[in-house]
Amino acid sequence: MIREAEGTDQMQIYGLYKMLVPNSKKMRVLEDQIETIKRDPYNFLLVYEEEGEILGTLTLNICLQALHESRPYAIVENIVVHENCRSRKIGEKLLQYVEKYCRSIDCHRIMLLSNSKREKAHRFFEKNGYSGSVSRGFKKYL
Repeated sequence: MIREAEGTDQMQIYGLYKMLVPNSKKMRVLEDQIETIKRDPYNFLLVYEEEGEILGTLTLNICLQALHESRPYAIVENIVVHENCRSRKIGEKLLQYVEKYCRSIDCHRIMLLSNSKREKAHRFFEKNGYSGSVSRGFKKYL
């Protein structure tokens, strides 16, 4: 089942994020922040859950813009599936859920970034219709 995260999911989400960025020294997952995201109509922390266990997660941000009339665009971040559950179509189901939602609100496009070294993830994104050759991503950490 895919649903919005609750504050009580904090530790399970933290465990997934540790699989995504195992060497991060700055990572903190706050219960209050999860609840803040849940109340925001443009931001979603989604989880894939089976029998009470969270096996995957992603963040979806809906961004308003003026370029394409009133059509927003979406950004997907921090997509991770539990390392013991990969190849079970969990990530695909999360992305399909996002796409269905984005179509329902007439989004112009969905964007995501992936670490340049995560080639297996790149193949997964391409298999799910995302092109890595359309744009070039840039980041500046603050």
